[in-house]
Parts: sequence; C-alpha cells; structure tokens
Amino acid sequence: MKITRQVFIDANIFTYLLTGHPTYGRSCQKLLEKVEQGTIEAFISPLVIDEVSYVLMVQTARRTGSPNDARSMKKAMLHAWQDCLVPVREFHGYLDVLISKGHLKVLSLDYSISKIALECASEYRLLPRDALHTACCKAFGIKEMATNDADFERVGFLNLWKP
Repeated sequence: MKITRQVFIDANIFTYLLTGHPTYGRSCQKLLEKVEQGTIEAFISPLVIDEVSYVLMVQTARRTGSPNDARSMKKAMLHAWQDCLVPVREFHGYLDVLISKGHLKVLSLDYSISKIALECASEYRLLPRDALHTACCKAFGIKEMATNDADFERVGFLNLWKP
C-alpha cells in the first residue's frame, strides 16, 4: 500500500483513542488504523509519548477517588504506581506495533530543534511544548498535523486534521 500522507500525531489523538473518548475516540481510531495500514506515515516526538503517558497515569490515579489538585494526584499516582503504569505499558506496546510496521517514526529532539521552537513560539504565539511539536514538523518537512488543539491553527505551514 502506498503512503499518501506524512502526518505528525499530537498527543490528544492517542489519548482520545486510549481513553475511549465518546466524541473523538472513533475518528482517532480510524486515523490510526490508516497508520497501521501504511497509508499514513506518522511522526511523533518523545514529548508526545510523555504527554500521553502522563494523562494515562493521571486517569488511572483518579479512579482512586483522590482530589484533583497536583499534590494529591501525585500521591495517588505514587500509591498506585504499578497500576498507573499498566496503561502506559499498553500504550508503548501499541507504539511498538506501529514502529515495527515502519509506519511510525519517533523524531529526535536536540538543541537545534529547541532553537527552531523558540522561533515558532514567537511567530505563532505557541507555548513551549506546542512550539517544539511545530519545530519538529518544520525541521523534518512535515506539513500536516493530526490534533484537536486550536493553537496550531495559527501555524501557517501546517494543514490540520481534526477528529
């Protein structure tokens, strides 16, 4: 099957799928199935893995019924640490499948990307993490991003796919 698109996948696409989001989960699943089939070549950075992992851990900790403030959430995660890591391991397993099929690449971040990110933050009024995602796209020539984050609408060179 011929790859027709190269797409940077933002963290919210994975979290919608993995958490069974009632509104966006199914459309994100369909997009990621295209990655599995090889019609989309997908890209992420280690920051996407970090974001998704953190959301999965927080959601697991929330099931303990602890308050949502940061300190209580951290305590809840530490108390249920191994349980919190279960969905993270499942997420990594899913990434392993996509990577082994050759349809997902994890882009490296280095200082040169952070310099581009600073330019992107200034030009497009992006917070640091979003600026780093944008810088990855710019540095690697990726013109499309799958995201539900409206901040990326300010990035002129990106075409957005939204769930």
